[in-house]
Amino acid sequence: MKTIKTNLFLVSIGILIGFLSSCNNFLEVKPKGIIIPDKIEDYEGMLFSQQMTLAFPPELLYTTDDFFDLYDEHNRSTQANSYYWRPGLDPNELTPPVIWGPYYTLIYHCNVIINQVPGTSNGSDSQKQQLIAEAKVNRASAYFHLLTAFAKAYDPQTAASLPGVPLVSSTNVTDAIPQRATLQEVVDLILNDTESAVEHLPKVNKNGYRVTQKAALGLLTRVYLYLGNYEKSLIFADRTLANPHTLVDYNDYEDVYELPEEEVGPECVWMQGSSDYSVPLFMLYSEDLKSYYNSNDLRYFLFSSTNNNGIFYVSPAGRSNLGISYPEIYLSKAEALARAGKVSEALEIVNSLRKKRILKAAYTDLSAGNKEEALKIVLAERRRELAFKGPRWMDMKRLDRENRMPTVQRIDPSNGKVMATLAPGSKQYTFQIPARVQQFNRGIILNEE
Repeated sequence: MKTIKTNLFLVSIGILIGFLSSCNNFLEVKPKGIIIPDKIEDYEGMLFSQQMTLAFPPELLYTTDDFFDLYDEHNRSTQANSYYWRPGLDPNELTPPVIWGPYYTLIYHCNVIINQVPGTSNGSDSQKQQLIAEAKVNRASAYFHLLTAFAKAYDPQTAASLPGVPLVSSTNVTDAIPQRATLQEVVDLILNDTESAVEHLPKVNKNGYRVTQKAALGLLTRVYLYLGNYEKSLIFADRTLANPHTLVDYNDYEDVYELPEEEVGPECVWMQGSSDYSVPLFMLYSEDLKSYYNSNDLRYFLFSSTNNNGIFYVSPAGRSNLGISYPEIYLSKAEALARAGKVSEALEIVNSLRKKRILKAAYTDLSAGNKEEALKIVLAERRRELAFKGPRWMDMKRLDRENRMPTVQRIDPSNGKVMATLAPGSKQYTFQIPARVQQFNRGIILNEE
């Protein structure tokens, strides 16, 4: 009974439900919940399922200082819990876990591909290697997002002793679920799987959601930046930027709906969407975020509109990309250069992007007199460019690690009441293991509150 109860960890996060809701006719669901695709094409279809392509949790946007809303202090929805940085994001153990659930569903998909593709009856070795490589990169990305939510910010001095998240490799839901691996063990898997996958990936794939070489390289750029390994981040940024690409010049557009769809646009490195189609559409700009823009910034002109609640985000037609874009890679490279003291090179990259974002008649190059000044410019530009794009919570967490995050508050504008505070170094930067997961895994290590 104990093993069966423990294995409800997977069931509780909706893995089987997710599979059943997304399966095509080729999927056979056996009584024990083991899913057996038949052909190489079937596994390829799994890579384009909603659970694989639309897994980004909107809660990782609600937590950021980019976002403002008017949640009542008694509201215990996952949205309000995220917004107010409450330790438990889910209201109770009956609620399917946000963030944790979608990403472990994705991980299960990936494990099916990784474990079962080698034994499929058709397909060439190179086809099989590609599908396995795509699954490994998708899984690595999922583990990375889980770490940003449920583990402390990475510090190489402590990562080997701090809990990360469970590393699940089995595709049999009757197997016992492992305890939380260390933060370092999860990071090692993310890096090893992604780096080893690159050589087996295509340069171009069937659509923007499918993994390519540039997607894996972009993920490595992001992960190494989060880890504080700026030399490695710079290496992978350069490798990503070696792929053919262009930056969109916002001066050429008068309306956001004229912009290219993000999935097929020239700035897309890896398309990842949210299951909530409205995210980040209609999300309100925080006062702090608004202070970063001026009237000549075309990002604010194109990507904002007004309703009775305030200034809200608008996006081009189609789904918003919450994955990786070339502007993010540019800014990661600029940050790595600034931290290395290469001030002029860092600012050259920032200005090459700003020329495409600032009204031509008002544009002037930015300059910096020293390393710290350059870094502040880069980080401010990153805030403007990547607002509502996905990486902000990751950025807040890594910047807090080095004491670069100010106190963030949620304030009721009607009366000035402070509804919640995220202080520097706060334990609220790490969310608690979901209540439903705790219910079926009584021995799981919990985070400090």
